[in-house]
Amino acid sequence: MNYPELKLRKGSERSLINGHPWVYSGALDQSPDGIPPGDVVDVVDHRERFIGRGSYNPHSGIRIRMLTSVRERPIDRNFFRQSIKQAYQLRQQSSLSDHTTAYRIVHGESDNLPGLVVDRYNNFLVVQFHTLGMERFRDDIIDALDALLQPSGIYERSDVGTRRAEGLPDRPAGLLRGVPPPEFIQIEECGTPLVVDIYNGQKTGFFLDQRKNRMLLQSLSQGQSVLNCFAYTSGFSAHALKGSARRTLDVDIAPAALPAARQNLNANQPTGSCCDYLIADVFPFIAELAERGPRFDVVVLDPPSLLRKRRDFKKAMGIYTKLNRNALKLVRPGGLLVTASCSNRISQEDFFHILQRAAASARTDTRILAYNLHPPDHPVNPAFPEGRYLKCIFARVIA
Repeated sequence: MNYPELKLRKGSERSLINGHPWVYSGALDQSPDGIPPGDVVDVVDHRERFIGRGSYNPHSGIRIRMLTSVRERPIDRNFFRQSIKQAYQLRQQSSLSDHTTAYRIVHGESDNLPGLVVDRYNNFLVVQFHTLGMERFRDDIIDALDALLQPSGIYERSDVGTRRAEGLPDRPAGLLRGVPPPEFIQIEECGTPLVVDIYNGQKTGFFLDQRKNRMLLQSLSQGQSVLNCFAYTSGFSAHALKGSARRTLDVDIAPAALPAARQNLNANQPTGSCCDYLIADVFPFIAELAERGPRFDVVVLDPPSLLRKRRDFKKAMGIYTKLNRNALKLVRPGGLLVTASCSNRISQEDFFHILQRAAASARTDTRILAYNLHPPDHPVNPAFPEGRYLKCIFARVIA
């Protein structure tokens, strides 16, 4: 275990000792030469005391992504096997497999595998390698997944922009092991049948992190009319229909999501109900609808991240507020707004204030019924606050 040592500037070690997994370029005492990108290095403090071990990338603002704080633990095939096994056991302890056939098995930094995402869809795994460190050990990772989980197939979806920030080339999606997945993989969430398009879908094919909120909406949907904005493949509406909603209208700008959406809606549509899907830009659509109606019993807002850079914070807060104001105008008195944000730079308190301002602007009297965060398969390491991203509020409109 003779790894190159990189020394930190004095005072830069505290967050690492507390468990934060990132070492920024400015925290290093020197700019090392001769260390190949992706190699494993030991991190020491200004007194040369061991802090931890991680993967080095001179092309990234995050120079080192930490893997372990245990000096005696080498980064090898066994390391990845044990780390993935630990992540999988954490999901098993949450009893996820008792009520769903789709969940996240590895969630990057929160599972001590920075830049690695592994999602399970029934008997298939979909993986993403976001960082150079994980890319370097891809064969060991795939071997470990294959041996531990024995999936029918492992498919890669590393077609993500974050790789460019790591100095990595775009990697096309493709089959890594086993048999090719079907065009639509059948999954189930608490009795709700759904399909996932891992070939053309966003991320790995489905937004597993909203499972709890979809299930809550199902319990509140009997006899309701639902407007589902940024609907994607209609997961929220499928659950609403399973809960006996009488009408759903889904709106999304991406035509590619429609084939899977249609299947999800049809599989859960009760007799006598109505479901429609509209290809449109949600922002102008909902702004126009807010002025002329009609109103709905439930409005769901689950937009993509609207804040990529910290300098755009004020602008994003304004966009979120306007979007929620227009949505509130479309909720009938006694109805429900289900609103979410996946921007990690929007804090839980920020999102509360967004709803507060939106309600005031829309002149509605609202009550928060639930404020949900991450599900158990998307855990958050308290030492890594950057890992907090999902927020979802269920708000009743009183008048």
